[in-house]
Amino acid sequence: MNGNRSYAFPGLTAAIGQMAGLCAGAEAKWLLGGSCGLWLQGVRLDTRPRDIDVYADEGDARLVHERMSEYATDIPRQDRTGSYASLLSHYRLDGVTVELVGGFEVKTDSAYYRTEIAGILDENAPLVRLGEAELRLMPLAHEFVFNVLRARPDRYLAIAEVIRGEADRHLPLLRELLRRNQWTAGIVGKMAEVLDRPLLSGPWGEYGGGQA
Repeated sequence: MNGNRSYAFPGLTAAIGQMAGLCAGAEAKWLLGGSCGLWLQGVRLDTRPRDIDVYADEGDARLVHERMSEYATDIPRQDRTGSYASLLSHYRLDGVTVELVGGFEVKTDSAYYRTEIAGILDENAPLVRLGEAELRLMPLAHEFVFNVLRARPDRYLAIAEVIRGEADRHLPLLRELLRRNQWTAGIVGKMAEVLDRPLLSGPWGEYGGGQA
């Protein structure tokens, strides 16, 4: 992926590069997500990225925190806010806020979804070079699912546009996420409609709305 994107937001680029340097060599898998990850994958954004969102499995999030503890503004804590649950911590790098999200889960009336970085999302994560730093980005299949679940059409419609343009690249992972998690028929049907793809023709975990 072209590092020329770094010229658009030099402050963010510097902070992302600093984090990548701090975590270099750590036995932890982490992915850059949120608006920064979307920007670097060519998704149209209505507002410029401001913060950095980083995702890891819970154990790896603790390892990342060890590398970044000098810049921490709080300590990792279990957080449950609305539909979301995670191990959450924050940092300041080059004047930019970094949010580290470990073991992220979403539970709504229509789905129970958990991020699995190692072995699933990381295996499908695009590699980007940003200045001197190399790092992996949260796949668009996750970003699409997450933004549908949090009812953000400004995000999921723009993501869907990119996915439709490279369906063979993105849809296999999306189908795997459907299979590994729990959904109502309604939410899967909505995703299929937005993507103009028959996702319901494949297997997906059925969600009854009870305790997952």
